[in-house]
Amino acid sequence: MSFLVVVGVIGFVAFGILQVVSTVLPRLLLVPSQNWQDKIKKEIEQSMTRYLKVGNKRSSFRRRLVLASKQPSFYNNFVNNKIKFAPVDLRNDDGGFLEEMTKREVRDPRRKIIYGFFHPYANNGGGGERVLWQAVQATLAASDRNIVAIYTTNYESEPSLILDKVETKFQIADLDEDRIVFIYLRKYARMIDGDYWKLFTLIGQLFGSIVLSWEAMFELSPDIWIDTIGLPGSYLLVSLVLKIPIMSYVHYPIIQPEMFNKLKFQGLSQIKVPKVSEIKSDVFAIGKLIYWSGVFYFYKYLGSLVNITLANGSWTFNHISNIWTLNKDQPGYEMDILYPPCGTEMLTKNVETLGQRENKLLFIAQFRPEKRHSLILNQYFKFLANATRLGAPLKSIPTLVFLGSCRTPDDTKTLQDLKQEVEDLKLHDYVEFVVDCSYEDIMVWLSKVKFGLNAMWNEHFGIGVVEYMSRGVIPLCHASAGPLLDIVTNWNNEPTDVSWYNNTGFFFKDKSDPDFDLHLQSGADLEFLQFSDRNNKGSVSTYPTLAKLLDELFMTNPDLVSEDRLQLMRENGVRSVLKKFSNAVFSSRWVEYSNLLSNLERVYREERRTGIEKVY
Repeated sequence: MSFLVVVGVIGFVAFGILQVVSTVLPRLLLVPSQNWQDKIKKEIEQSMTRYLKVGNKRSSFRRRLVLASKQPSFYNNFVNNKIKFAPVDLRNDDGGFLEEMTKREVRDPRRKIIYGFFHPYANNGGGGERVLWQAVQATLAASDRNIVAIYTTNYESEPSLILDKVETKFQIADLDEDRIVFIYLRKYARMIDGDYWKLFTLIGQLFGSIVLSWEAMFELSPDIWIDTIGLPGSYLLVSLVLKIPIMSYVHYPIIQPEMFNKLKFQGLSQIKVPKVSEIKSDVFAIGKLIYWSGVFYFYKYLGSLVNITLANGSWTFNHISNIWTLNKDQPGYEMDILYPPCGTEMLTKNVETLGQRENKLLFIAQFRPEKRHSLILNQYFKFLANATRLGAPLKSIPTLVFLGSCRTPDDTKTLQDLKQEVEDLKLHDYVEFVVDCSYEDIMVWLSKVKFGLNAMWNEHFGIGVVEYMSRGVIPLCHASAGPLLDIVTNWNNEPTDVSWYNNTGFFFKDKSDPDFDLHLQSGADLEFLQFSDRNNKGSVSTYPTLAKLLDELFMTNPDLVSEDRLQLMRENGVRSVLKKFSNAVFSSRWVEYSNLLSNLERVYREERRTGIEKVY
């Protein structure tokens, strides 16, 4: 009897919570209090006040003002959370401002839509922020009815400074700033940082994004939710409370099935009765399995709440399509690849594909271990030793340039260790370092060298490789993920009978790669390596090591890098990156998805919301 009572209490509490989430909270966030228009009118007429005191109804009142205003951007919360009337709206003496606040029927063509971009680090200036701001520009260009809300934790920067940085960093200068409302998230900002959680970081960040999304909705609830940074926990309350469409731009999955390969027990079937001496370690291993499984299936569930999933490349798409499978049959669901905007229109301007370039191997990357500078250095040393032994002329041997930045003490240590390694290998005559140089200097380097290196294993995209090709630098890339699948691809699908080069660049692999399998190898010297092709099950692809690739290009088969062939490869590369990675291509595709979201928003209002919530 007591068990049934407990079950009943739990069921009652769960039902109560569901009712609050699905009925009470939507009314709180979307519907203003009774006589709200009279309240606003009274505050406007009291010229000394100009502040709207609404308590916990900030979202619903701010929505009315943003949707009615001639300058929605004024209703940000940079200074504080008090809602102050925009002067341009107060000058509207004919009652038009109040009239615009009225609720609109779902199919009313005058109804405006708030696209909420959840991107806490909107002012950081990285590749993710380039995606954000190009998407914002495209969304505003799609329709005059569209308003954008930016949810950010960069509360130290006022809106004008953020937008100035967008213009200088990304050359996005024609934003309609009046239709961009910044909502600053202060209360729970730290909860999405990995450093905040000493244990259980992933689940902690997921919980943090749930809480932070609540703060965002409490300040201003949007009509459409767009996650461009990768915080899937935000989808939970947005879906349950607001019942609006969700779009996710995925840079990489936060958890992947391959991560389970590192666990002692990769499934419940592998758990056996442990020896006495192994009880403690096995209990810990079982705990890790339970934790990772919980995170994985929660992530899988969160993906089922998304209506449109856009992956930044084939590697991400292949992984996320195997994880977010619960909504594949959902009507209107879309999952596709949308390459990030790389500004190739600007990068390819005045690029020189003709003429002589310096015979150098340029490696542009931050000095971090995962970039594998040491791998490149040791493979170059091996190539150089072989070239010297065979008496290769010095002018045919390319020198090596490491160009990068140090953002942390760990980066600085990586650089120092690399310099020491150069000294130990006696390569100081062949290797140079360019550290923390300006963007203008980077462009100079890209305009004068022949070859560009990339050695990271499974780099999800690889914008550095795009920059190589945009400036006529021939890429020598690690054969994995973005560079292999999306960037250094055959121009015009020209057929080739080898896997390690095409008409835009060259590839290599290494024995230190996590997916290297010794059992697949046939040669004793291991200079050409065999790898399973994950895109074609059962097939095997062959790639040289970097040392062997350099041997092939500069000693065994120099016709592969003859001036005529390099010129053709440069031209192919420039055409390829313009076709796939330009801002214009991204914007055109984004507008299509923006319009799909707009149509879906109307459907959701009619089918998922009840009563008065449909029209607010």
